[in-house]
Parts: sequence; C-alpha cells; structure tokens
Amino acid sequence: MKVKKENQKRHEIKFLINFKEQKNFITKNKLTKIFPDRIVESIYYDTKNLQFFNLSEEGVTPRFKIRLRGYNGSDLNNLEIKTTNNYHREKVIFKNFTYDNFELHNNLKKIGINNIVEEKIRIKYLRSYYEYKNLGRITIDRNIEFFSPSKEFHNSKKINQIILEVKIQSEEIDKNTIEKIINLKETRFSKYCIGINCISETK
Repeated sequence: MKVKKENQKRHEIKFLINFKEQKNFITKNKLTKIFPDRIVESIYYDTKNLQFFNLSEEGVTPRFKIRLRGYNGSDLNNLEIKTTNNYHREKVIFKNFTYDNFELHNNLKKIGINNIVEEKIRIKYLRSYYEYKNLGRITIDRNIEFFSPSKEFHNSKKINQIILEVKIQSEEIDKNTIEKIINLKETRFSKYCIGINCISETK
C-alpha cells in the first residue's frame, strides 16, 4: 500500500455555476482537458455523533474529512484523509487500501486522528479535469448524487448544482487573487455536508 502526502499550501476554491456559465467559462478561457471525464465515487466516514460534519458546518479548524474513493465503477481503494487548517489544506492518500476496520483506524492514528468513525454516506458524481494557463488545475463536478448507507446505499438524492473548483499549491496566490482571475464569487460548498443534510431530509 502506497502513501502519498500533499502537505504544501493547498488552495481549493469552489464556485457554483450553471450549465450556460460552465460552457462560457470553458470557451472564454480556452481551457484544455488534461484527463478524460470520469465518475468519482466516495464513502465518507464520521464519528457516531457527526463531529466532523458539525465542525465543517460551523467552519471550525482544524477539521477532517475521511473517505474511501474509487473511479469509474472500480473498487473504492484509495483511503483519503483531508485536513483543513486556517489558510490551507493537507491531504494524505493511502493507495490500494483494502477496507478493514482495524487498518482504517490504525492509519488514522498514524496521522493523529484517534476518533472512532463509521460509514455515513456514499457520494457519486461526474468530474471533468482542465488546466487553466498560469493558474492551475480546475475540476468541474456535476450529476451529484447521494446515497444513505443505512439502506445499503439506496434511497438516492440528486442535486442540480455544478461545482467549479480551482486547485493550486502556491505560496504566492491567495483566494482574492483567484476570485479576480476567475471573475466569480467563491462559495462554501461541501458535498459531504450537503449530502448529510439531503439524506436526513429523506429519512
């Protein structure tokens, strides 16, 4: 099992757009696709009382996101732990991870997370990958769908939002600069939090 750590100053700035805005943005900025589109699927973990969800809703840092992720219907065999700090994010990826409850918590302890966690939600969406010249990587997510694990991941809920996200690792570019370049207003949007709220409404 390989471990990848991204601990540079990482910005992830999100913008809510509609289909027309998406098309115009790609054309206007002459974005170049760097990967084929693919379906992203994740199972998110949280404490029994949703501690990580509540911290995210309140905007408290530091906070964590824990998920198993896979692509295009393959096994969910990437264990990803994201830490959000005041001004940047860090991500640790355990590749080729075969789910085992003991190993899950053992890996969490390695990076200082001692909480007991459990499956909370499965999230699925279609992602496109672009390169924005002199800025960094941009992803566009749509067809976002949530599933409740309490019903064997049935009881799905879809939302219509399209999420444009700028992902850069730089000490020199801040969020204000990115907003000016993109010419859109940043929004706080957590698929995990939106999903938990959506699934709760359908129970």
